[in-house]
Amino acid sequence: MIAGKRLLIPIIAAAVIVTALIFSLMPSRSVDIDTAQPREEKEKSPKLHDDTLGIELVAAGLEFPTSMRFLDANNILVLQKDDGKVLLVSDGKLHNQPVLQVRVANEAERGLLGIAIWNNGSSSNSTSVFLYLTEIVDESLRNRAYKYSYDWNEKILANQTLILDLPGEPGPFHNGGKIAIGPYDGYLYAVIGDVNAGGGILDNEISGRDLDDKSVILRVDKETGLAVESNPFYHGKMEKLKRYYAYGIRNSFGMDFDPISHNVWITENGPETYDEINIIRPGFNSGWHKVIGPISRNNVTMDELVLFDGAKYEDPVFSWYATIGVTDIEFFDSKKLGEKYENNIFVGDINNGNLYFFEVNPERTGLVFRDSRLSDLVADQVQSNEPREISSILLGEGFERITDIETGPDGFLYILTYEDGKIYRIVNNKG
Repeated sequence: MIAGKRLLIPIIAAAVIVTALIFSLMPSRSVDIDTAQPREEKEKSPKLHDDTLGIELVAAGLEFPTSMRFLDANNILVLQKDDGKVLLVSDGKLHNQPVLQVRVANEAERGLLGIAIWNNGSSSNSTSVFLYLTEIVDESLRNRAYKYSYDWNEKILANQTLILDLPGEPGPFHNGGKIAIGPYDGYLYAVIGDVNAGGGILDNEISGRDLDDKSVILRVDKETGLAVESNPFYHGKMEKLKRYYAYGIRNSFGMDFDPISHNVWITENGPETYDEINIIRPGFNSGWHKVIGPISRNNVTMDELVLFDGAKYEDPVFSWYATIGVTDIEFFDSKKLGEKYENNIFVGDINNGNLYFFEVNPERTGLVFRDSRLSDLVADQVQSNEPREISSILLGEGFERITDIETGPDGFLYILTYEDGKIYRIVNNKG
């Protein structure tokens, strides 16, 4: 979802167990709980830096939620990381009885992680739900993706079918887990990080470990899990490459599709430096673990990367020099918040609870910045007496660690928060 610095979760006393669980999901740098920001110093409630927008509370009472998807205009499925529950929120009411509960390993970034929904038609049982999880199987662990059918009458997930069984011991960190059904091709996309096991060819180690379904985005048939013939490496000489759409990815908690160009965009988590936003074109190599952030800021050349036939390295379209624990990315395909926001991008983070907004350029190949300091496509650290470089892209603050962002069927923006287990809705104050 290794080389480099790993996240540590100290278990120091019963009084900080909940805090440790919260920090276990953090995808970036190590966190010392003793020096973390005290809760009383945080904002009491989230706020936005646009007076035309307002925040509404949709639902509360969730426990460490990781992902959500809309079944329809009134119903949302939400995943809880640690207890493996898939919960239903209907008209703002959280149902106590889960629609499904699975047995998951939940240490650090293991758990119930990703969800995708595909509506096949208008019949009552035509909704397919896909889940990505770290499953306990005969006392061993596997990262897997399953397909279920949603029973609208019983409000349960049934008819489990295994779609992806990813080999190797899932690391406590970097399991990725975001999945999506491509809205323009109908295939299943799944991102998995290096699972604490760097040193492979897919991590750009030329003499590294063989292909092993790590540090990649897989693109497969959603019914069978088989490779798609239009994948970038399908017709190459290496059979194991067929299911891959991209590689060289350290870890990711965010993936979405541009409604205009149809390109895939993801967020990617760095170690101590350089969280990223990337455009994933077929055959994309993100560079990990030789490159993080722009290649010009690394002492590396293209010759040092593993570039399969049909592969290409590309720089991020944006990076944060100081890692923020970047999570979800959402293209806002709606007019409800105003012209400024339509078909542009919202991004969240888990370290600070910030909501960022980015404008996509007319060519849909990058981002437009009003602050000249971001012309190098990196938000650098600045002196304490200087305005933050992120000021012009910071739309909201005070969310209790954002894990998912979705555009609702009503055309408004929904935010899922991990620490306090809430769903918020961002609306237009002008009506």
